[in-house]
Amino acid sequence: MRKIIAVLTGVLIASALAACTPTSTESEHQHRTEPPAGAVQESTVDGALEKEQMVVDADPTVTVCIYSVNEDNTGLKQNMDAVDGEELEAQALIDRMAELGVLEDGIEVLTFENKDGALTLDLSSLKEQSDELVIAAITNTFIQNFEADEITLSVAGQKVGDGPFEYIKNYKQMK
Repeated sequence: MRKIIAVLTGVLIASALAACTPTSTESEHQHRTEPPAGAVQESTVDGALEKEQMVVDADPTVTVCIYSVNEDNTGLKQNMDAVDGEELEAQALIDRMAELGVLEDGIEVLTFENKDGALTLDLSSLKEQSDELVIAAITNTFIQNFEADEITLSVAGQKVGDGPFEYIKNYKQMK
């Protein structure tokens, strides 16, 4: 009886050890110097996974909505875009609007203030300051991106329009 118990104990110990022993797979026998395309190579150090190669976006961007005049000059259209930087700046919006052809090149932001949802924007120049659609494009672009309620616009210290402008909800068909 002791022999049977000894043999059974030996078999149980052998099977327990066999279950704990790592087994090799065919993929472990293949030696790769680079991970497959699209894979991230990771290594284990003291039980923690550490990435050997980190992807770092060198140029952070901010997603913005730029309004521009539509093709038939009857309203505005929205353009989702991005500007460089970690935080949104007024000059970046003006520059992007110029790149999209909404404004002329070379406009500088003289002053910009965001006080409790009321924006104040003073530009160095604006040839289209009498164009209702261009003013609406600036208004909607700044109010939406800075999550404001209104904007007071001026050019070289001279106020444009009759007071603070509000977001124009019916921007698609204004004329």
